[in-house]
Amino acid sequence: MMDSLAQVLEGNAILTNSLYRVLAKQDGNVFFSPFSIHTILSMLHQGAEDETAKILADVLKIPDAKSTALAYKSILTELKSIEDAVLLMANKICIRQSETFEDEFKKEVREKFDSEVEVVDFENNKSGAVKKINKWIAKKTGNKIKEIVNVEMIDEGSALVLINALYFKGDWFEHFKKGSTTSQEFYVKEGSTVNVEMMKGTKTGYYKYDEDLMAQVVALPFQNRRIQLVIVLPEQKDGIKNLEEKLVSTSLTQLTKNLYKNVIDLSLPKFKLETSMDLNEILSEIGLKNIFDAEYANLRGMVVLKRDENVSVDKIIQKAFLEINEWGAEAAASTVVKLRKVVKCGRVPTVVTFTVDHPAIFMLVDSQDDFVNILFYGRLSHPK
Repeated sequence: MMDSLAQVLEGNAILTNSLYRVLAKQDGNVFFSPFSIHTILSMLHQGAEDETAKILADVLKIPDAKSTALAYKSILTELKSIEDAVLLMANKICIRQSETFEDEFKKEVREKFDSEVEVVDFENNKSGAVKKINKWIAKKTGNKIKEIVNVEMIDEGSALVLINALYFKGDWFEHFKKGSTTSQEFYVKEGSTVNVEMMKGTKTGYYKYDEDLMAQVVALPFQNRRIQLVIVLPEQKDGIKNLEEKLVSTSLTQLTKNLYKNVIDLSLPKFKLETSMDLNEILSEIGLKNIFDAEYANLRGMVVLKRDENVSVDKIIQKAFLEINEWGAEAAASTVVKLRKVVKCGRVPTVVTFTVDHPAIFMLVDSQDDFVNILFYGRLSHPK
């Protein structure tokens, strides 16, 4: 049977596919951190009971709460051991002054998820509470994620705010030469191209051609070679939709298997992406409608409640940032969950050409041994 660590990481990959299936319906670029979302929902699972706990476990594809917490403790310990790159994950829970944590929930999120816990005055100083939350997120994300929470989000029902922040900054294993960056056309859609700054160079990376996907797959390592940018480039310039349809039934943790070390004649656009999304409808669509239901959600394991009280998720939002340039990459994301309390009612290398001049899928992964952790995921449709 798959151990809990492998199960959690595979669950993150499955959640990535589930979320992307919904997000891909929109036009243009897509970028998000599935790992940030999986982490914060796994924290929520620590306080879920009965049907809500079963639904969360089923959508996240995680084992029981104790095993999941231990797996996350192992993952967070591994992230802290990263060298030659900055890879930070931080969790925090802000609780209203008038609320009290359930002891077991508080213990698990502190010890296993390394979460900070802070009592915040949501009732008398909303603006101060919001400023404090945003300042913490900005600090943990290299100042890339700002003003994610606003005063309108906080009201008389706000009982808890769960926050996850994820930040990466790393140099390529082999830099691109600045003077080799030239202007080149990028195919956007039939009959439409844009000029982009295309970085060019001969690099050592990992490569395969996937016949099932009809796409090239390249993994470009950073200075810490555990961290890689994986790019899936459809063979056809207009092949992105066909690729997306195939990827949703592909194990993303297996996608990077059987890549072989190769010399790559690489052309890659410089680009910057910033996204902001409300996840309520998206998460409801993939099966988590229950956690938003004030009547039926069961998160009683989080805070002490009276018989006629209940707590449910009011809002989940995420902001994400990515910049790719000649030196490396910088990526950040923050996911915020607000909860409301209510009264019930091995081969010889050859040179391959890999030119990202049309829409492609990419993901930033932490890969070691048999484990692949998908930190960020997206679609580059338009580099400008």
